Amino acid sequence: MIVLPPSMMQSLILFLLICVGFGAVKTRTLSPDNVRALSRFLVDYTLPAVIIISMQRPFSPALRDQALRILGLSLLFYAASFPLAYLATAAYRKSGRAELGVHRFAMCFSNVAFMGFPVAESLLGKESLFILSIYNIPFQVLAFSVGIVMISGRRSGAGAPGTRRPSLGSLRSLVNPSIVSAVAGFALFLGSVRIPEPLYSAMDLLGGMTTPLAMVVIGATLANTRIGGVLSNPRLWLTTAYRLALLPALAFAAAKAAGLTGLELSIPVLVAAMPVAANSTILAGVYGGDDVTASALVFASTLLSLFTIPALGYLIA
Repeated sequence: MIVLPPSMMQSLILFLLICVGFGAVKTRTLSPDNVRALSRFLVDYTLPAVIIISMQRPFSPALRDQALRILGLSLLFYAASFPLAYLATAAYRKSGRAELGVHRFAMCFSNVAFMGFPVAESLLGKESLFILSIYNIPFQVLAFSVGIVMISGRRSGAGAPGTRRPSLGSLRSLVNPSIVSAVAGFALFLGSVRIPEPLYSAMDLLGGMTTPLAMVVIGATLANTRIGGVLSNPRLWLTTAYRLALLPALAFAAAKAAGLTGLELSIPVLVAAMPVAANSTILAGVYGGDDVTASALVFASTLLSLFTIPALGYLIA
């Protein structure tokens, strides 16, 4: 009997669940509308339940201080990721502005919701989800403000017909289930408020659906992706390599140099190593960006992450 290393076994389990979603679309068990509905259900219900339940921990000043440190680390990570993305894409001379904006967005924002939470739970345990929920707060704010301006490929002005004008001041986009649940969960933690039964158990069961459902949605999304000849674009593979290899290596080196250990090292590296954010395709379509390139980047990085995640496990687990 072949015994696989834990990180490889967890990756194989996630891969098999992705295959279920892929097969469900190819056999027409799931339609594109079904996949969109499942995605919305995951983002609006199961993921917020995971975030809130992960923060149902006994209050301690040490844990509070760790949460504040991880929030600061996240802000530093994104502060560094923006100039790095612009520097890395300086050689993309043949890119149009719309394509260039998508590449920059892809280099800055990873798929924390659909991949980060399941992988963190698999490799680092449920305890890591508390820290990951805090670390992910700046993502929710920046992706739907600076990220929208970035992915649109322009700073201002009207976009293509049927698209929206990007706006840094859109409060509506910042009030989303993930950030609301993170703030609410952290407030409950600070106030030592325990969710009563049977509500706690119901939320725990609901949150338990997140990992298998997220993997099924990813497989279904890959099955629905139509990217044609975009995969022959070398810039696609350069951005994917940056996303899956160079950025996590830089994050790991910086964390080690700063003397970080435990989850304060593991979580930033894990987030850096995740594939391109799945919402990049949606945002590109809504705000006049290059949604075809965005879809191709999500497809390529998600597929290749199935091979890079086991290596990630050796670094952080």
